[in-house]
Amino acid sequence: MAEALERKRNLEESLWNRETWLIVVESSVVAVIITAALIGSIVLCLAMFKFRSLCNKTQNYHIIALAASDLLFTLLCVTLDLAVVILGRWPFGETICQIQGSLTYCYSSFSLLNMTLIALNRYVKMVRPANIYQKIYTKNNVLLSIAACGIFSGVFIIPFFAQRFCFHPGVSACLVCKNETTQERALLLSSYSILIAITCPVMVFCYYKVFRKVRAHFAQIADSTLHVDTMRSYKEEVKITKILFAILGAFLVCWTPAFTFEILGTLRGDYKLQRQVYLIMFYTGAANCAINPVIYGLMQKHFRDSYRKVLKCKT
Repeated sequence: MAEALERKRNLEESLWNRETWLIVVESSVVAVIITAALIGSIVLCLAMFKFRSLCNKTQNYHIIALAASDLLFTLLCVTLDLAVVILGRWPFGETICQIQGSLTYCYSSFSLLNMTLIALNRYVKMVRPANIYQKIYTKNNVLLSIAACGIFSGVFIIPFFAQRFCFHPGVSACLVCKNETTQERALLLSSYSILIAITCPVMVFCYYKVFRKVRAHFAQIADSTLHVDTMRSYKEEVKITKILFAILGAFLVCWTPAFTFEILGTLRGDYKLQRQVYLIMFYTGAANCAINPVIYGLMQKHFRDSYRKVLKCKT
């Protein structure tokens, strides 16, 4: 325990004693991430609500939920980190630290669960009969499933309150305090294990089945007697699936380092890495909020056109 406190003090000193040029660089990177995430999430939400071609598809409710959670996470959590990077300390007090820590874990849990629902949506849409999709994926059912994700995310963080949240000078944010008792470690690791067990196998199974179905379908196109409109509709669903899979890939790339170091910190004790390594973890996690709207725009013309109309204030 004493060694961990000493390592934490070293990180605090490293954060406080930075040279001016380093403060400017780190603050600029965070400011760019915040600006890109806010603009992208706001434009995406406006495009979804304004244009019927985007908002009338049930899978897009999940996209709206992701965009809204990205926006709230950026506003309520990442903007506080910008102040920390500029000032070199946590200036907001204990209560705000508890709030930021809770919201960070809620956000990561909600995003992972929501992307699991997206994977299930793609599986039912692409693999199962069409009548099953129409029966299951009504507007009310989709909204209820998103609400259930939010409730589960709130339940997920309950074990973390046993240890509260502490300012982490490496990440420049509040994370769960790492204590040394076996019982507390087991409680945290159980929470992580449950979340991973619920989400990862389901996503792997769903996308595996989807891509097998897609490959088999296009292998038979040459000999197919399907109507042109049916084939075109199927290709459109494949494009949507690729976009949503890319969103999942971006999330995993951005957040896997943070999850990994968090679990290792729980197992072996925290504050063992250099501050720059922790800061890169923070950068990649926060950047995920800015990447998602870009992926939609790059991979789907409907989104690009809608973005353009929103930015030009067209209807």
